[in-house]
Amino acid sequence: MTQTQSVAVIGTGNMGRGLARILAAAGHDVFLGSREPVRARQLATELGAGRVQAMGNVEAASRASLLFLAYHSNDTLLDELAPVTEGKVVVDISTYHEEPPSDFNPLIQVPPFESSQERTARRLPRAHVLGAFQVTWAQLFDAPLLDGCKTPVFVLGDHAGAKAELLALIRTLPFEPVDAGGLRQARTIAAMYFLVTQLAHQYGFREHGHDWRTSVRALNTLLPPALGLAP
Repeated sequence: MTQTQSVAVIGTGNMGRGLARILAAAGHDVFLGSREPVRARQLATELGAGRVQAMGNVEAASRASLLFLAYHSNDTLLDELAPVTEGKVVVDISTYHEEPPSDFNPLIQVPPFESSQERTARRLPRAHVLGAFQVTWAQLFDAPLLDGCKTPVFVLGDHAGAKAELLALIRTLPFEPVDAGGLRQARTIAAMYFLVTQLAHQYGFREHGHDWRTSVRALNTLLPPALGLAP
């Protein structure tokens, strides 16, 4: 197990809540950041264990060695974080991207849009920006085993040291980290996410007795070959 780290989680939605909880359970000190400190304090109290502290976004980022951005891209917040993230590992977990054209086929076309991770790297040029957890459903934080196995977390980035640090951190959690290449691969992950969610709506997964696990299984099947990973 890697040494205990000071980790910031920026965002108190379902993903932020899940990340904060499993990080604290693994023994890491979590600084939970929010633009609504009252909400963050309520969540920190709920999570308990004394390892989760609530505060504003900038303070949380300034006190941590590694940050998870658990929210959709927001240029204003990125600009606020820029002065306190120099040289730090910043993990963008968002799948947000520009809506692709209606005839876009992610199985045969190179994604034309800028990924959230590339956008974050552009806005935080002095940080080491990585991508991870983009296709991790929030429900997996409560039940991380899928079909009896750890669910993969695809880790993207262009800085080897930062990526190694994040891979080591994820190994302390109930997930299986996978080095999925450079940051540009985030476009492929976003495209595959778009495809699978589109199919879920088109074929009525829920109406036919499926749940979120169906989408997770589909992504875990499609992503490795799309990312150029060996079977």
